[in-house]
Amino acid sequence: MGDVTSAPLAALGVDVGTTNTKVVLAVFGDPVREERTLTVPTPGTGAGLQAVVLTAIRDVVLDSPHPVAAIGVASMGETGCLTAPDGEPLGGLLRWADGDTSTAERLAASAGADALYAATGVPAPAKSPLTHWLRLAEQGDARLADARWRGADALVVAALTGEAVTDHTLAARTMAYRLPDAGEPLAESFDADLLALAGIAPDRFPRVVRPGDVAVRLTPQAAAALGLRAGIPVVAAGHDHAVGAWAAGVREPGDAADSVGTAEALLRVASHVDREAARRQGMSLARTVDGRHETLLAGNPTAGALVEWAFAELLPGADRHDLLEHAAGMADGPVHAFLLPYLRGRQSPQPDAAASPRLVRLAGGGDASVSDPGATLVAVLAGLALQLAWMDAAQTGLAGPRRDELAVLGGPGAANDGWWRLKQRILPGTLRRVEAAEPVATGAALLAAHRVAGLTTSLPLRSADSAASAGDPALLDAFVEAATLHDKEPA
Repeated sequence: MGDVTSAPLAALGVDVGTTNTKVVLAVFGDPVREERTLTVPTPGTGAGLQAVVLTAIRDVVLDSPHPVAAIGVASMGETGCLTAPDGEPLGGLLRWADGDTSTAERLAASAGADALYAATGVPAPAKSPLTHWLRLAEQGDARLADARWRGADALVVAALTGEAVTDHTLAARTMAYRLPDAGEPLAESFDADLLALAGIAPDRFPRVVRPGDVAVRLTPQAAAALGLRAGIPVVAAGHDHAVGAWAAGVREPGDAADSVGTAEALLRVASHVDREAARRQGMSLARTVDGRHETLLAGNPTAGALVEWAFAELLPGADRHDLLEHAAGMADGPVHAFLLPYLRGRQSPQPDAAASPRLVRLAGGGDASVSDPGATLVAVLAGLALQLAWMDAAQTGLAGPRRDELAVLGGPGAANDGWWRLKQRILPGTLRRVEAAEPVATGAALLAAHRVAGLTTSLPLRSADSAASAGDPALLDAFVEAATLHDKEPA
């Protein structure tokens, strides 16, 4: 289509997250408008997830004046469920956060950790479906005799279309998908040799859809239940961080996005990355959702979760709203202390499974620097901002300089004003805050419209720039020095 403002085009976007699942009805013009949004807790079972998403879609499109042209589905990585051959989910979701380290170590030892990373670009096998499957096999789980694996996205797509498919960016998170060298075409299926490491036949995993392809459509049964037109294309949009980054305009080498939810991911688009160096830094490799460029992903698995932990453990009984405002007012002042933000070890840079939360007081701050609840929260948020700055610096060492601006999207990382201000101060360059309330779900809708309806606009989701900053190299140096000490004590 040509002028997107002449006839409104609408699409649905689904984002299956660790804590919550979001459904957005997006209407495309300039800017993209989130017409309706619904957020529901992510259930603990595969059947529950399918039911919740279908109900949410029905509620979002109810009485909408905008006909839906397409549906896009994005999700968190690694999480999925076993299903019967007919697609019926078998029990609970196997989540990325529930990985078994000992099983992962055995998998890595048998296949070779370096060889696994060279093949897949994945440095953390504990989270992978292969590890889940292998653990269940060792426990004698009878379901595996006929079971299939369906990622969270494939569960939703199958409920809508009757067919389980996934996108290459989510396939890349499984440790069962072979990542080609830069410039080489993407694989169109899961890798039989990698699957065999866990005793899995290729027909047990979903089909991988090529970038840009639309292969599945809404069934008449689902359409009738949802109040939609049968045959609407359903797009496997991809990994949540990759979809949000693409929607924010992060599409070319040097572009970068900070995507925040329960976890925080820093995604850098790169022309080439030294895989061995990236492995040592605990970062994963994949491709952009359009398949054109490599991506380098650094993660902090407990970012938004650390804020929740701080309110529960360090600030019990505090008024959340008032304390967040108080911390925001203090965020422009001196940083006297920071918390090393490692609830479950450090994923990157310099991976350290033993890393734990520890309050570090800086010279001149004194005990009074964290005696006030607002100062305690500032220390937590400063630690998160400094961890992001460290990941950013490490990515620059691996992939070269990023562009001056860094897109920030998603929930608490953009809405928490104290956290935002500390990021502005501590990270070099300009931060670009994406204004969409649900950038991943809206991005999934945008990607679906782009692929299905010929949406030709390349405009990203609307955003606002901060003032440029030189960063705070001295504070970052102090943080890295404290984070890499081996005599840490828990908070």
